[in-house]
Amino acid sequence: MCTIKIIDITLELNDQVKIYEGDPQVLLEQFYSVESNGYAITKISMGSHSGTHIDAPSHVVAGGRTVNQIPLSSLVGQCVVVPADNLKIPAGIKMVLIKGTDAKEARINEKQATKLVDAGVCLVGTDALSIGSDEVHDVLLSEGCPVLESLDLKKAEPGIYMLCALPLKIKADGAPVRACLIQGVCE
Repeated sequence: MCTIKIIDITLELNDQVKIYEGDPQVLLEQFYSVESNGYAITKISMGSHSGTHIDAPSHVVAGGRTVNQIPLSSLVGQCVVVPADNLKIPAGIKMVLIKGTDAKEARINEKQATKLVDAGVCLVGTDALSIGSDEVHDVLLSEGCPVLESLDLKKAEPGIYMLCALPLKIKADGAPVRACLIQGVCE
């Protein structure tokens, strides 16, 4: 019998979520309530790079693709979770999620970003607040390689998974994402 295991790798989006210094705070405000209005509506205010989110090429590339222009097929598929201190990528894998270790945060340098792009990687993610420096963002996003940041990879062991990381359909430089890893388990 085969079943699937789904690991939610999305941080809860609330006013306590870590944001990049200087970015807008996440604010959730009860706008209407069931008690007063018969239904509930929450007003949401935040930056496009709050919580678990995607960086689109337009984040650093003038005229680059916005979130709504990223093909969904490049956000769903086989991926590998690798520890930050061992960026060995199996052949044929085009999506890479980098998990921090006790010794190293899951950020990469410009040389590592170039190596990933040269290997044909088309999506890179991290459990860190940022994948790396401005130069790292330039290398990845100028090649059309979207970046997932602020993932929750605590429950994801290194290995091969199916990734589903779908952002809001919005014409912007970034957007929140609900992301999960999927594994088939056969007994």
